[in-house]
Amino acid sequence: MWNCDCAMRRTEAFGMTITRARCFQYRLPLDPPLPGEDGPRTERRGVLLRLTADSGATAWGEAAPLPGFSRETTAEAATALSRIAAQIEPRTAAEWSSDEGLPAGTKAPPPRSVQFAVESARLALRAAVQDRSVSAELGATRDTVSLNTLLPADTEAVAVAAKRCWADGYRTLKLKVGRRSVAADVRRVHALAEVVGANGRIRLDANRAWSVAEAEQFADALGPVPLEYVEEPLADPSALPPFAVRTGLPVALDETTRERTPDDLEAFAPVAGVVLKPTLLGGISTVRRWAKAARALDATPVLTGAYESGVGIRMLAALAAALTDAPAGLLTYDRLADDVLTPRLRMGPTVSLTEAYDRVVEEAQLTPVTPSTN
Repeated sequence: MWNCDCAMRRTEAFGMTITRARCFQYRLPLDPPLPGEDGPRTERRGVLLRLTADSGATAWGEAAPLPGFSRETTAEAATALSRIAAQIEPRTAAEWSSDEGLPAGTKAPPPRSVQFAVESARLALRAAVQDRSVSAELGATRDTVSLNTLLPADTEAVAVAAKRCWADGYRTLKLKVGRRSVAADVRRVHALAEVVGANGRIRLDANRAWSVAEAEQFADALGPVPLEYVEEPLADPSALPPFAVRTGLPVALDETTRERTPDDLEAFAPVAGVVLKPTLLGGISTVRRWAKAARALDATPVLTGAYESGVGIRMLAALAAALTDAPAGLLTYDRLADDVLTPRLRMGPTVSLTEAYDRVVEEAQLTPVTPSTN
């Protein structure tokens, strides 16, 4: 666990001066562990950036590369973030209100998770100095964000878990498919549909598990269910457009967004949803561009977490409030047995942004690290 403490040169923005940047690393237990190529992962690691203004206001951002999905490691994110903290130079208010928010002289784009951390901290500090909420700074007009929940993979448990979640107030339920036979997946979806009826929404996620033939078999057997979309049904994403047209199955992009740019989205139409994970995509500005491209195609942007701590999760909730009416996928947070925020975020069918931003970072859990000067 590390911290980079850099007294920052005077950076003017909206009448504020950034006086200090500190970078920390955290380790939080995962319960249950996440599967990994080298065995179960029992802890989540990430990096936090804290900015302090001359007014005393502080704000946080998070870089939490997800092993197996992010291009950068946590160590690489830590190095990049400490360099950025050390390099921030004076800039005008107009420069600080730009999307990217990187220090002048940054020679190359930082790792994607680091971009998210820098943009998050900068935006949150700007909001704090102006005595505004983070969600209002993003343009949101609501304080509460609805969430979807993820159901267990076991066929017999789907209906039981769905009834419990429905009773708890969830109206959008998500199920992983593609890990069993097509017939077994169809039975599981039908069991879920019996619970939610016409008043709920079902999201499926195949993680590119199916061939075109398998996906067509699934679509033919599914029948009428309240399906919002199925994420990435095909192993070959280039085959998605003709598949969606041929079957009428609503599809959503997830992995594809990390491989392409928002300008490429039109080539994948028709698309029902676009899953947006700022930690993996490269921050707030990139997610805004994806959301704009999605809306242009009448696709739904869906903000989703990647097992971030509460610092990252509450920013994702604020983004969801600003960019979409769709329930967000933020309950990866429940996998964390502890958090850097105290008290923990209260997550359920909805999350309150006011309540989330009332939480404070427990700095006793964080350890300083020498800044990088390379």
